[in-house]
Amino acid sequence: MDFVKLGLVAAAALSAAPAFSSQVTQWDYIVDSAFDAAQTTFSAGRASSSGTVAPSNLQISWGVGNGNVGVNRSALQISATPSSGVLVTDGASQLANTYTHINNGNLGRNSVSLLTTQIDAQLQLRPSGSGLPYASYLASYTVHFAETPNVSGTCAVQSAVACDDIFVIAGSLNEAFVYDGFEYFVSFFAAPALGTLDDAVCAAAAAGPGCIGFTTQEFMTTNVNFNLAITSRAIEVPEPGSIALLGAGLLGLVGLGRRRLR
Repeated sequence: MDFVKLGLVAAAALSAAPAFSSQVTQWDYIVDSAFDAAQTTFSAGRASSSGTVAPSNLQISWGVGNGNVGVNRSALQISATPSSGVLVTDGASQLANTYTHINNGNLGRNSVSLLTTQIDAQLQLRPSGSGLPYASYLASYTVHFAETPNVSGTCAVQSAVACDDIFVIAGSLNEAFVYDGFEYFVSFFAAPALGTLDDAVCAAAAAGPGCIGFTTQEFMTTNVNFNLAITSRAIEVPEPGSIALLGAGLLGLVGLGRRRLR
């Protein structure tokens, strides 16, 4: 059962096994995500403020040192991880993970704040009911973040309460792989919708023009669910809010190559 990234000359050949004679219609999946502490950076700030990554790597917080998230610290959190289920090719998307920004406006002046982080997402796939081991792929993608100064007249984005913070994700739309001669595409979908931000908003988060992300209102908690989908055709023109976070390539999934059914 060949499982290769589109464009590779050949897959790793393991023991011979009967191939699926038709398109795989259902996939078992597991998605497990976490922040990478080593790739997380914070701005400089006053000595009484701090930025930390929780030991679980599922929360990054910043603000008043020894303070509390939601009181005098803001945070990014990952929840609903790991998640698992069954994906239908060209069917409905399923929950991957949930990302939460707890936006607190009581950090104090000149607080340490988040600048960038990396989210490492491990995707595991196999044909549903095949009995095959899962093949794993570790994808890493970058978040650019701007903790705004909350001063009227300085907001990079129109804000109901000065000033909305900015969350940007770097990623591509589709990643393709070939399994037993059939081509598939892996995509993630965000809700609420992600959109292309104005260039000035991107620049405020130290991201390039045409970046994709969202902004969050002060003193509000924003949850964004990312759903996973597998399709037989590329999504040529994304709906607003569509973004794939798998980064470059699915080479790690070559391990699904030929395996003997036991």
